[in-house]
Amino acid sequence: MTQENEFEDVEMTLGEPEFNAMLMQMTHEVNASNASEYNFMGNTTQEVGENVWAVPAYLSDELSDEYALFFLYTEIDTGDWVLAFSEADLGEGQFNLGTPMTTGEGLNKLFEQDPDRAKMVLSFVNDMEKAGEGMWRMVEQ
Repeated sequence: MTQENEFEDVEMTLGEPEFNAMLMQMTHEVNASNASEYNFMGNTTQEVGENVWAVPAYLSDELSDEYALFFLYTEIDTGDWVLAFSEADLGEGQFNLGTPMTTGEGLNKLFEQDPDRAKMVLSFVNDMEKAGEGMWRMVEQ
């Protein structure tokens, strides 16, 4: 912070450990009437629990290296809605979502798997910010 109520712009880069602390805070909830706005690459955003909506961000093509990462739109303890990510395991024709992680951590994990897809997903998230649907914030790890 440079002066009272003034913040420095901090430049963080996809793939750097510091990027893990970045979280996209949504400006509104995701619900049945607006969930389709968050569909990604032909996949439909679906409600997977109370106040939890998910859509695949990445599904690997190779059976030997199965990797799946999902966008998670969810309400957190503060009542705010955020965009998080969750890795998933494929079992018996369905996905079992893992522990949610920050937007930055999820993007970094995807960057390790497929840097080009990670850049595409980051662009999608940045477009949400540009449209006024969310804002990046740094969280304590």
